[in-house]
Amino acid sequence: MSGMIDTYRGYVSLQECDEMGHMNIQHYIAKGSDSSFNLRVALGHGALTQAETGLGYVALEHHIRFHRELRASDLVVIRAGVVEVRDKTLRIYQEMREALDGTLAATFVVDTGCLDLATRRLAPWPEHVRAAAQNLQTELPAEALPRSIPPEAVERDVSLARADALGMIETNRSVVNTWECDTNNHMNARFFMARFSDAQGHMWAHAGLGRHEQAARGLATATVEMRLVYFRELRAGETLFVRTGILPGEGRTIRYRHWLFSGDTGEPACAAEGAGLLFDKASRKAVPLPETVRARLET
Repeated sequence: MSGMIDTYRGYVSLQECDEMGHMNIQHYIAKGSDSSFNLRVALGHGALTQAETGLGYVALEHHIRFHRELRASDLVVIRAGVVEVRDKTLRIYQEMREALDGTLAATFVVDTGCLDLATRRLAPWPEHVRAAAQNLQTELPAEALPRSIPPEAVERDVSLARADALGMIETNRSVVNTWECDTNNHMNARFFMARFSDAQGHMWAHAGLGRHEQAARGLATATVEMRLVYFRELRAGETLFVRTGILPGEGRTIRYRHWLFSGDTGEPACAAEGAGLLFDKASRKAVPLPETVRARLET
């Protein structure tokens, strides 16, 4: 059963790539966000109807697996479908591939909600949306299932007090810009991931393997799986900061968590758990963490 449809077709530009030589993780979500807007239209719930219905469309949770690197000039296509229809939420599946060879680049499982733009609370989906969703039904393939980060792995008891108790360090402090907000008048999911991407450099420096040291050794890092849970909206002008902790990993995998807070109120806005690898930039193959770094992480 597959009611998946084409929801994105685009290109990896040089400016979307980072010092690792591949597309930065925030742009995977950026293209996934564009895909979601096209899926909204297929559901009869497009942004142009918001003024009439007072209803929006909001991401509640992302589970992403990164299957291959995308490089500058790669062509990208995304197909999407609906896995499950609930009263106020949908679970959607998005599949990103390199267009020329069809290789799977990333899978997204996204829980989305129908947002009442007046109350800022979830509301039941209109009947026409539920009917349209039935025609877009699909099943999750094995490639989209959790590998390192099951749903229960994400810590949901998030607070500044707990971050302090866990010794989580500050890795980002910034502000929500107006251009980072979407038709729901809040920061788009891409820019939550952008903050976590920016935090990674500080995280690796804390682990004793900063970006300059990586470059000197011919090493780079890559995220292979990530799960994000959104707790609250962030609006233009609101300050924010990220606390990060490094967790025990298995084999060559390193695990970490990022907690994003409103700088204005101290409330948690998003929690993310990630799994990453260190790799040789020449061979593009994963390598073990240096013993000095592993010893530092295990203390």
